[in-house]
Amino acid sequence: MIGPNGAGKSSLLKLLSGVYRPDEGTVLVGGTAVETLPVHAIARHGIGLAHQIPRPFRGLTVRENVEIGAMARRGGRRAGHRDPYVDEVLETCGLAGKADLPAASLRLLDLKRLELARALSVDPALILLDEVAAGLNGRELEDVIALIRAIHGQGRSLMLVEHVEGVVASLVDRVLVIDWGKLIADGTPAQIAADPRVREVYLGAGRPARPAAPEAPRRPAADAAPLLRASALTTAYGDITALREVSVDVAEGEIVAVLGANGAGKSTLAGTLSGLLRPASGQVLLDGRDITGHRPHTRNREGIAHCPEGRRIFKDLTVRENLALPAGPRLRGPELRRRMADVHAVFPVLADFADRRAGGLSGGQQQMLAIGRALMSRPRLLICDEISLGLAPVAVDALYEALSTIRQTGVAVLLVEQNVHRALTVADRVYVLERGRVSYSGPPGPLADPDVLNAFYFGAGTQSALPSRG
Repeated sequence: MIGPNGAGKSSLLKLLSGVYRPDEGTVLVGGTAVETLPVHAIARHGIGLAHQIPRPFRGLTVRENVEIGAMARRGGRRAGHRDPYVDEVLETCGLAGKADLPAASLRLLDLKRLELARALSVDPALILLDEVAAGLNGRELEDVIALIRAIHGQGRSLMLVEHVEGVVASLVDRVLVIDWGKLIADGTPAQIAADPRVREVYLGAGRPARPAAPEAPRRPAADAAPLLRASALTTAYGDITALREVSVDVAEGEIVAVLGANGAGKSTLAGTLSGLLRPASGQVLLDGRDITGHRPHTRNREGIAHCPEGRRIFKDLTVRENLALPAGPRLRGPELRRRMADVHAVFPVLADFADRRAGGLSGGQQQMLAIGRALMSRPRLLICDEISLGLAPVAVDALYEALSTIRQTGVAVLLVEQNVHRALTVADRVYVLERGRVSYSGPPGPLADPDVLNAFYFGAGTQSALPSRG
């Protein structure tokens, strides 16, 4: 099962496994309706769930973690009695030699193996796998693919939510594509790869030409230092590495797009640059000054504003109150009014609805408010994460026109976006991330070629694959 951010993939797995209850509809396992049963009862009916981020009982041994699940299966042995089935699961998952180690001592690959072992512990007929390949590379990825294939060879069915193309291509018989909670395609991997609806969901609707800007963008001198320079950033969530040696430059007055499929590391990069995430290694420079250790509020005062995915406005406050919050006690009176006036010049609707509760705005208007709130700090760099997500085309058009207006004031924009074709209409330069690494860095022009875009976006390309363009 594939689909863009917010499509409902993980929600569907949780519905099938009993973590969530459906408002309508049925879930049949072997002809038995299970949608109202508790999680442990659904597990006994033959459904196991492996999560993207392993969360074992870290103070218990590997064997004890598997034994907990095995006791819940139909016919499982009581605590204190050695279960031969647990030995079989440990052997299948390559953990027999580490059975007595504490789970806290395992590295990422073995944690993934343990997560699969815990799903297997209930002896399921169907295993739901939620991005189990996330964070793995090279030989580790091959090992997990081999393990999944071995589990399938035992006669079990598997349903994967996955974004690593190699996993999908090498394992699955059928692909389901969902977008905003609806099934839009169902077929073989080859059929899905050729489906124009799927391309549009992942890359956005194409546009024939780049609209002319009202003024030429501000270009830095050839020898000018960039406003922001991030070098060799590596960022991890626990043992899962999301960014690997990523370097990005942004010049003043530039719009730089960061593109990539789900799980590529786009939002992680945005959070690392704004200080929400601390990199394990690498450096972030602003105007040549090292700000790698600076906290988010300090970076905001130094000129970096972050408009996160999902808007995150305060829906019970008015539009005016949402805009005033970033100013805090430091700004009052004339300066606060000047800043609000600047935001209203970009988004006039926010002036019209100043006293309206933010939760009553449309999705596009809420996104305008989120960007306007970021602009209240008078940033030099505005980081926008997935601003078009879930919005109607007319709302997206208005937001992109606003980005061009913001750029004309000299503010640089780092645009993290899934709508590839729309982002290419405004970007001066583009970075494409693929599984946490930069697969392309350069002008947007070459990515207008669908074959080139596919290569870099879905993992078949490297920078050297592009023909020379002088």
